[in-house]
Amino acid sequence: MEASKNLSILRDNVVEFCNSRDDIVRFCGRIAKNLRYQPNLPQKKPVQKLVAKISTLKHPKTKNILDSIIRANYELKWNTTYSENQVGADFIKRSGWFDLIGPHGPFYMKQTRIMIGYWGENLHYQMHWHEAEEAYVPLAGSALFWSEHNGKNIASVGDIVIHKSNEKHWTKMTNGFLLALAIWKGTDLRVNPTISSRDGSRIYEVKEKKS
Repeated sequence: MEASKNLSILRDNVVEFCNSRDDIVRFCGRIAKNLRYQPNLPQKKPVQKLVAKISTLKHPKTKNILDSIIRANYELKWNTTYSENQVGADFIKRSGWFDLIGPHGPFYMKQTRIMIGYWGENLHYQMHWHEAEEAYVPLAGSALFWSEHNGKNIASVGDIVIHKSNEKHWTKMTNGFLLALAIWKGTDLRVNPTISSRDGSRIYEVKEKKS
């Protein structure tokens, strides 16, 4: 089975973008163009309606990727990772992510995982950490990032934010929504973060959802 035209265009645009950036290549190496396709069943989430409303004309540097995300929107397996108890109902409704490249994505790569995530205006992605090293690259919007090693920084389209393995970090969407690449590298790329509760009083071990 071959990938659909929409998924193939999205893959090609993301691979071209990543391979054109020296900072991304330094982080995870070059991404192969001939990645094996492994079908993922689409999964609907409320966040898809917000993604569909992004004005791609406002982001000329990433317009090709944004257009291809919107075209493939309802062919993608959107996920939320956390429970309402852990992050709140509003976070569940206005955020989400999908795998594109990696061990479990529609395009197979063993030790690099590329996801694309959306977080709505004024959401707080509370403090969390994970084994995989991570690089965020905003494609639309901006956010305030904090990490143990780098402190607070605003990241906008084209910036890169890197988190080390098990480095505590959080993100606040203080200037509107954020849509970003999230690139993971490491030996175990399963989604298995640890996240603090919204009031900081509890720690949750989070397991990847199978659905």
